[in-house]
Amino acid sequence: MFNPTRAKVQLKLSVNRLQMLQNKKNMLAQQQRKEIARLLEIGKEESARIRVEHIIREDFSTEALEIIELYCELLLARFGLLEQLKNCDPAILEAVNTILYAAPRSEVKELLLVRDQLAAKFGRDFVTNAMENKDDSVNPRIIQKLKVQTPDPYLVNRYLEEIAKTFKVAWTSDPETDHQLIGTMESDFIDPIHHPIGQDKSKTLNKPQPMDMDEGRLDLLGDLSSLSGPPKPAPAPTKAAPPPTSTAPPPSTESDGLPDLDALTRRFEALKKR
Repeated sequence: MFNPTRAKVQLKLSVNRLQMLQNKKNMLAQQQRKEIARLLEIGKEESARIRVEHIIREDFSTEALEIIELYCELLLARFGLLEQLKNCDPAILEAVNTILYAAPRSEVKELLLVRDQLAAKFGRDFVTNAMENKDDSVNPRIIQKLKVQTPDPYLVNRYLEEIAKTFKVAWTSDPETDHQLIGTMESDFIDPIHHPIGQDKSKTLNKPQPMDMDEGRLDLLGDLSSLSGPPKPAPAPTKAAPPPTSTAPPPSTESDGLPDLDALTRRFEALKKR
């Protein structure tokens, strides 16, 4: 049976655990990058390549954890829709489906408890469809980041170059080999170092789109931006004008312990710029 109080508590615990895991992975990745730079410096390139594959997988995992964290905060911000409506509202459909898809594929046990609550709310068939992404409602970046596969050799070279550049090691990949690797890459491959995922959508984030469109589905950042309403015009200069008769109350940053939608929007925007 769905318990709103328990669901909200587990969402908050999931956010805390996701943040802790991200910090832990980032610290370990920094240490591993130093070790890889040392291997490149002493000429052990093959060992460096093997180790950098682990870093790539951990980077993908860390980014997936950050996206899941933001979806958990989104559900907390819109918890009224989750609690009061019998069917899943389109405003939280992608967040719910993404959390259900990612829960068994992540290392956060609190997400499994969130999944149990969502299953009690929407039914087992809904959960099965989300885990198999039958409705195509799961965030495609989560699918890509949680996919179990060997990192592309071209991406391995890009990581090694960035590590060598960061730690000032004289190492570069063979241009001819890189050219050959480009021809063997998958058609949907995107270089996360020189071409961050989501960069090509930045020009269309502010365009309103219907929630039920299959093509060009509104992403989460645009959805969050629409909640805040249209941007307020900048106030005109008031050097000689009399003081206003009334002042608007300052915007609240948090209500009942729930995350602020403007803050979520800024974090999604920063995430897309990576």
